[in-house]
This record gives sequence, C-alpha cells and structure tokens, in this order.
Amino acid sequence: MQKVAHNSYNDGVLHYGRVTTIRTVSGRRQSEKKFVPVEKLFYEEMSIRQEDRILCGTMGSILDIKVKTPFRQGAKTYQKVQINEQVYDVITIDADRHVRLFWYLQKVGDVRDQRAENQTSD
Repeated sequence: MQKVAHNSYNDGVLHYGRVTTIRTVSGRRQSEKKFVPVEKLFYEEMSIRQEDRILCGTMGSILDIKVKTPFRQGAKTYQKVQINEQVYDVITIDADRHVRLFWYLQKVGDVRDQRAENQTSD
C-alpha cells in the first residue's frame, strides 16, 4: 500500500495581487502606493537551496524567501505577494503537476532605500 503525503500549509497566509498608485481627488499621484490583493493562499515556508540562489541570481534577483502553496491557475509572476505587511516581487513560480506552487520571492525595496544603497556603493 502506498503512503499518501498530505501537504500542510500552516506557516501563514499570503496574498497575491498588484500595487497601485494612490491619487488625490484632483487626479495627481501621491508618493504612496497601495497593495490590492486578488486572492489569499495558505503557505509553508521552504528552505532555500544553493541551486535556488543560483537560479535567482542568473535572473538578476536576490532570493529572500521561498514558499509552497496549493496550485492556483491565476498565480502569475508579474503580480506582487504580501506576507505579514511585507510586499515581495515574484522572481519565478515553479508549478508541480498542478498540485502545488513554489514561489521564489524578493523583498520590494523602498525607492529611498535603493538610492541610499547606490550612494554607499559608489
């Protein structure tokens, strides 16, 4: 008899969606942006292998967190992910036989943070 492996997605809840620009009543852009969720999924945090870091490095990204969720057709790499008030860019999504998804995520930095990093590296 074959054992059935059940996934437990009990590390938390992630929301995926997009980031929109907040506008004033007159239509001008404000500096703030707002995350607009499309759907929520329970996730399990996965360990990051060296192969994962190399894969993301070849794409010009730094892997901050890797999570596993149930499969959803609407999950796309151009979307953003929010976990505990932290917004992440999706580097890539790896689907496993339409059963689960592995999300490779990079923290979204504030523009001021990126400028400070560029000035210190000069």
